[in-house]
Amino acid sequence: MNIDILTQKIAILKKRPLAFIPAIEAIHNRLLQSSKAKFQQRISPTDIDLPINKVVPELLHSIPIGLFDLNWEVHCPHCHGITHDYHSLSQAAGESYCENCRVEFEADFAKWVNVTFSLNKEIDNRKPTLACKLPEGTEIFLVLETAPSETKSAIMDIKDAGKYRYVCPMTKSRGMLTISGEKTDELQEFSIEQLINNEFNPSEIQAHPGRIKINLTNSGYVPSGLIIIIDNLPQQPLPPNLSGLELIHYPEFHNLFGEQVLSNREQMQVAAVTTLFTDITGSTEMYEKLGDIAAYNVVRDHFDILFSYIEQQGGIILKTIGDAVMASFTSNEAALLSIINALEEFEQYNNNKHIDRQVNIKIGIHRGPTILVNLNERLDYFGSTINKAARIQAVANSGEICFSEQVYQDSNFVQAMKRSGIENISRHSINLKGIDGLQTVYKAVTKLNSLS
Repeated sequence: MNIDILTQKIAILKKRPLAFIPAIEAIHNRLLQSSKAKFQQRISPTDIDLPINKVVPELLHSIPIGLFDLNWEVHCPHCHGITHDYHSLSQAAGESYCENCRVEFEADFAKWVNVTFSLNKEIDNRKPTLACKLPEGTEIFLVLETAPSETKSAIMDIKDAGKYRYVCPMTKSRGMLTISGEKTDELQEFSIEQLINNEFNPSEIQAHPGRIKINLTNSGYVPSGLIIIIDNLPQQPLPPNLSGLELIHYPEFHNLFGEQVLSNREQMQVAAVTTLFTDITGSTEMYEKLGDIAAYNVVRDHFDILFSYIEQQGGIILKTIGDAVMASFTSNEAALLSIINALEEFEQYNNNKHIDRQVNIKIGIHRGPTILVNLNERLDYFGSTINKAARIQAVANSGEICFSEQVYQDSNFVQAMKRSGIENISRHSINLKGIDGLQTVYKAVTKLNSLS
């Protein structure tokens, strides 16, 4: 690691307007601690003991100055190993394949795509270590680590018949151990060689239940290891980290990397996202009464207020259609808080305006699975969740926040409503345009922004 260049880049980062110095210093200290490691270690924002929303902006701003590179990592739902990584969203693929687990899976942007940061090669040209931790609770029967040209041995005791996997997290080599037949009291011994081409020899072993000794010889040029686990790993969520979905909800990402979009034909599954739709009540009449220029200025004021509070709560503006706004959030509570804060400012705005220039809005919130796509060289969502969110907003009256059953089931959302003084909530069964069957929609009348 080139400490001199690292120090220079850190000094540049600290000079950025509004830089959060404690986060920069914590990142610097983390890098210095890792400077003696044999491999370069990728940094996750969760590695820094500070609020993640203070760390991520500094990491993002470090990329244009040549301090860090951005890594999008696709992880296997079963073993959590990295199956694919890329530096730009244009390289992303909606499906991935894990060689260790021999499974194909959808690279869900919220569940299986994590974001890390690695030092620019000008500062650190060590090869990165891409080894990942197995899911918490995974039983490991044996662990061996070897340097090139080294042999190590270990003994394990496997009592149950079944399929077991031996893998190297670094070289991605893989083999199968089949345990079958009667239990034996004799020590069973097997030798496994790590080959140069990232394969194990042999790739299959058969043994009886009982004590088994493994001799691992590393014939490759890089450190290698071997762990033995049960073959059929269930899906388990990744540990807390910065997901791809969370990253794109930072305004700094769009300001610095707005050109990073999916390829035109690619799409990424998203397990769940919260979508907010708003619309100005009576905007058509406002244009007729005030004229286009004056009405447009009111609409622009309304955009400034909404956009500010949406971004403050970690939301992103996906699009505007006339005076309607579509935004997304990683949580229902964040969507609610953004709109509550905006409504309070609209109340102040309206106090100084003639009734024809006052802004009153109606709101719809829904959460569900969707697809992330490239639409007109911008990230956008597509699917039934988005359609339903728009339809929910369409049945709202002025001053109402309408939301779906999926949102109402979120206790954090309900508690946030209570803290905001919203208690007048009613449940309705409504026909939503273009959606089959009656849909449950909740309506919350706010004390703010209601028409007289």
